Amino acid sequence: MIYKAQCSCGAVRLEASGEPVVQCYCHCNSCRSYTGAPVSAPVLWPRASVRFAAGEDHVDRYARNGAETGGILTCQTCHGLVGIHLAGPDLFDIYAGLLSDFEFRPTVHLNYENAVLKVRDGLPKLKDMPEDWGGSGEILPE
Repeated sequence: MIYKAQCSCGAVRLEASGEPVVQCYCHCNSCRSYTGAPVSAPVLWPRASVRFAAGEDHVDRYARNGAETGGILTCQTCHGLVGIHLAGPDLFDIYAGLLSDFEFRPTVHLNYENAVLKVRDGLPKLKDMPEDWGGSGEILPE
């Protein structure tokens, strides 16, 4: 299956092949700072499974601390979010709202220690990130 996403104006288009590694909610301060939302809905694929279908030359990249890889990708035209390349685990994050014909089925909350909007949905609430992504893997109470 190939899933398609694009920025607000459509100048930048992505295709993600296969099924995502995880669909989740994220409560981290970084996601809140660039989305303006109290919680985000990332869908993550291995970086190798995501390609630019159009407009790669219209992408700006911002990485905290000047990192040479990874970072937040936005469209130069509309300044809309395109995706986030998480260099450490080499995953590509496309927010669920950018994907067309995709049924969002989250399985976990990440970075729940930073939550400003508490959610009671029965899903596990990880304090930070899974252990295999460098987090503690600690589950917080709902």
